[in-house]
Amino acid sequence: MIQDPNFINPLTNPILFQTINRFVLIFLLGLILIFFLNRFKIKRIWKNNLGKRYLSWLVISVIYLTAIFFGGYPALFFLLGIMILAIWEVSKLSNLPKAYTVTLYILAVISIYTTSFYPKNFYMLPLFYFIILSIISINLNNSKGLSNLTLSLFTSIWIIFALSHFILLGHLNNSIDNTKSLLILVAITVALADIGAYVIGKLFSKTKLNKYKIADKISPNKTYPGILGNILGAGIGIAIMYFAIVDYTSIFNLLILAILIGTFAVVGDLTESLFKRHYNAKDSSQLIPGHGGILDRIDSILRVIIVVYYFFLFVL
Repeated sequence: MIQDPNFINPLTNPILFQTINRFVLIFLLGLILIFFLNRFKIKRIWKNNLGKRYLSWLVISVIYLTAIFFGGYPALFFLLGIMILAIWEVSKLSNLPKAYTVTLYILAVISIYTTSFYPKNFYMLPLFYFIILSIISINLNNSKGLSNLTLSLFTSIWIIFALSHFILLGHLNNSIDNTKSLLILVAITVALADIGAYVIGKLFSKTKLNKYKIADKISPNKTYPGILGNILGAGIGIAIMYFAIVDYTSIFNLLILAILIGTFAVVGDLTESLFKRHYNAKDSSQLIPGHGGILDRIDSILRVIIVVYYFFLFVL
């Protein structure tokens, strides 16, 4: 049985201040970019979409880094909160019956507990989801049972099972050096991959390459050139965190990782777009100014966290 400490003193983490310095530098550069795009005018800068996204990113980063560096129960409660909000958004958009929603909340708690303290049983969770949700569906005894069961099972794998890999990655990181560097790597690469895709997409938006859509019926703005932006952004994120992972693997493997993160960030994004298009929704909610909802913010992470965990499990 693996049991992390309830709380970890972040001051004992050898990469704490180096990580904070890098995040401060990133946000300073982002601030300069915003002022440049706004022609160095302060008026209404925080009321436009880009300004709102910047402030939301700032708040999200502080909360995320605080949870990661403190670790233990603070990190687990943070993860549970993200799961619950994401499930709530799915339920709200799809009008999922309350019984399924409550069951998914309970499955989130069980999954976090199992993954944290009994990780050897982790791969039994999908079967457990199927059995419990099937029982709920049969017990409700209505004509939409199969549809609700399918959506609930999809949500359990898409959100709960995927996000539980954060705990597995944390355990893996603890077995190496307990710096939490891999968890930080996931956040910074996904964020910069998103920015990279936006920048490259804008650069190629007026060219012939813009016609090469990945899935225009699902997400009309996603293009194949944009994937290059995702990969480039992920590569920059890896370069920023290279000081903390330099001893983990080779540069060649990290280049492969950048490609994997950039590619699966797009897969995660399009998976959520597939869900939203089915329910004719632009955003999963309006919870985060400039971003939409929790699902709009974690869509890429839901795929990337899995890729990063199994990549390092393989190469370490």
